[in-house]
Amino acid sequence: MDFFKINGKTIKAPTDLSFSQEILDKAERTVDGTMVVDVIGTKRKVDVSWEYLSKEDMTTLTAAVKSDKFCEISFHDNGTGQLVTMSARSEGLTYQPHYDWAKSRLMWKSVSVSFSER
Repeated sequence: MDFFKINGKTIKAPTDLSFSQEILDKAERTVDGTMVVDVIGTKRKVDVSWEYLSKEDMTTLTAAVKSDKFCEISFHDNGTGQLVTMSARSEGLTYQPHYDWAKSRLMWKSVSVSFSER
């Protein structure tokens, strides 16, 4: 079963995936100092992290994240048991290089990225 896809490509299931709603609003103050808030809408935000990613999965992730375009992500929704797909913009990709001496290969450690719905 696929747990996470980016631009249609399956990568390793995330170690941690958190989902939240982001409220888009416009706040202003009136002449007497009262705050007036207009709620424009709500958008989904998905924070994803992996303890370790292979070079191949990291290449797939960075290619999608580093482009200036929106990417399409699909993630497993625990409530429905289905994959939820959304068009999103990535923010804050962080990672550390890690060399696996036992397997003689480069890996990526503590990889995390956030996606905000378009």
